[in-house]
Order: sequence, then structure tokens, then C-alpha cells
Amino acid sequence: MMAKKGPAIWVILIALILSLPVWSAGQRRNQQKEQQPQQPGQGQPGFGPQTKNKDEADAFNALQKEQNPAKKVELAEAFVSKYPDSDYVAYAQTFRVTSYSQLGKHKESVAAAEQAVDATIKFGEKLAAKADADAKLSDKDRENVRKKDKNAVFLDKESPQFQEFMTQSEQRIVALYKSIIQSYQMLNDAPHMMEASKKALGLKPDDVDLLATISNVMAERPPANDQQMTEQMKQAEEYVNQALTLLPAYLSSPENASWTPAQKAEVTSQLHYTLGLIYLRQKRLSSSQTELMTALKSKPNDPITYYRLGIAYVQEMKNDQAMDALGKSVFLKGVSEPNARDLLKQLYVQKNKSEQGLEDYIKSAGSKIGQ
Repeated sequence: MMAKKGPAIWVILIALILSLPVWSAGQRRNQQKEQQPQQPGQGQPGFGPQTKNKDEADAFNALQKEQNPAKKVELAEAFVSKYPDSDYVAYAQTFRVTSYSQLGKHKESVAAAEQAVDATIKFGEKLAAKADADAKLSDKDRENVRKKDKNAVFLDKESPQFQEFMTQSEQRIVALYKSIIQSYQMLNDAPHMMEASKKALGLKPDDVDLLATISNVMAERPPANDQQMTEQMKQAEEYVNQALTLLPAYLSSPENASWTPAQKAEVTSQLHYTLGLIYLRQKRLSSSQTELMTALKSKPNDPITYYRLGIAYVQEMKNDQAMDALGKSVFLKGVSEPNARDLLKQLYVQKNKSEQGLEDYIKSAGSKIGQ
């Protein structure tokens, strides 16, 4: 599959959990007095995940601080085994995801991510159930609870703190699905990639990364059945056009403020490449050529795009343009080089009655890249 890969999602997952502080039971009781920092989404003492004792807190802190991926996996699995009911199981599973990704163990990373999603959902359900129960308490009930535990916390689903924490939980789930998608991409498993992408889109249908990924997979892996292929390309076209509509706001968003021009160009190029490939599958050759050329304006050194452009020209009998595009693809090498070279050789021999001069032609085509 000639798909284009984005940055490792485990970097994002680490950012979502790495700054998460953990307190022992004794520290929680004194956190207001000592003015310790609160967890993300925590607007009141005790909100969000909590450790039940010092041993649990120390174990998670040790896991969080460990830098060696293999050792981190060991600590995470030991934590989950020893504290299966901990509020921090989801975070421990997420550390397994990131560590397995770093170790190149993609099947294991997928399994850990699925477990992390499940644990994150269960913890959210636990908080929601407590909020529902707290909402039924009378003022007298709350007073009686506080007499027994002065640190008791009552959750309110309508509070900004509760909603912020749930929003962050959803962000973690989407990031975990993205890690699953990336792992399946590394495993060259398109069906499972699409399955995970659709689940993630159900949570965040306006996510440009997800729309770009699933539309590209659908374009690169068409079904053999003509009717199914037609339907898949139609859906892929909708996804990529939605992503292109959202692209300007996405690129200018605060979370992408630190992106380099090259990173922004990569996203722009991939979306236009995908749309160009979809049009190629649909035999809309002129539109395909336009989109692929647009992709090359953002990323002029992409051999796969030149290869697809060459095919679009061939199918419209524009052999000179096809040879130029294919020559550039061969010059840039990459996974498309063998196929591009074979097709270029056929066209070159057809025109020149010989292979003589082919390598010079390739060098000449390559010299014009970016002009």
C-alpha cells in the first residue's frame, strides 16, 4: 500500500498523560493545605482518578518516571496485575501502548490500546454513576456524608470541571484509536485500519487526521467488486472533501501553531493526493491530474504522486506528460520506483524504438522537479 504515514501518535499519547500527578490517600487529604497542583480537569479535591493508598501511588509514579520502554512495559503490566481496580489502569495501559510502539511490537500495542480504551470508558462510567447518585442526595444526606468524611466530594455532571474531564477522556480515546490505526498501518492491515478509523470518526467526525487516514486507505485499497468499489470511492471522496473543507481552520488551530511549513505542506499534499487517486479510480482523469498536480505544489518531491500522475496521463493517452511524470517518480526512487520504471520503459521504447538514452531521460526529468 502506497500510503503516507503521519507522526507517531504515541508522542501525542505521552503528552496526554505524562504530566498527570498522582497522590497517595494522605496527600489527597492535605492537597488544599499544601496547594499542590491539580490533575487535568480537576476543579475540586478528589475529582478525577485517585489512588487508594501510598503503595499504589508510588507504583504508578515509578511507572510514569521509567524511561526504558521494555522496563516500562514490565512496570505497567505489574501495576495492572496488582491494582486491577485502580483508577489509573487506563493510564498504565496507555504506557504499554506507547512503549510497545517504541519497541516496534505493533500487535501488542493494538491489544494494549484496546484495553486502555475499555478502561477509560469504564472509569468515565464510574464517574457518571457517582454523579447521578450524588444528584439524588438531599442537603441533609450530604451533611451526613461530610460528618463521616470531611474530604467527601460530590460530582456534578453540569460542572465545567466534570465536562472538561470527560472531554479530555474522549480526546484520550480518540488518540488511542489513532495509535491503533497507526499500528495496523505498520502491519499493512487495511481492513482493521478502516474498522478502527470508523470507530474513531464516530467519536470525532470532524477530525482532519482521521478523515485523511480513512479516505487514503479507502482510495489505496479498492475492493475487486465494481459496485463495492464505486460505493467505497464515493464515501472516500466525501471524507477527503470534508477534510479539505476543515483544513484551513485545522492548520491555523492553536494545537498546530508550532507546525513547520513542511508539516503543513505534508497534510495539504496528502489530502489532494488522496482526492486525485479517488478521481483516478473513478476514471475522472482530468480532475485526477489537477488534484495530483496540486499535491505536488505542496510537496514536489513525492515519487508516489508522480507515479499516480503518470498513470492518469497514460489513461488519457497523454504519453509525453506521462513519461515526464514517471521519469520524475523513478528519479526520486521510493516504493513506486519499480512500477514507474516498467511503465516508463514501455512508453519510452514505444516512442524511441529502443531503451538507449532512458537513464539520461530519467536524470533530465529529475532535474526539472520543483520548477
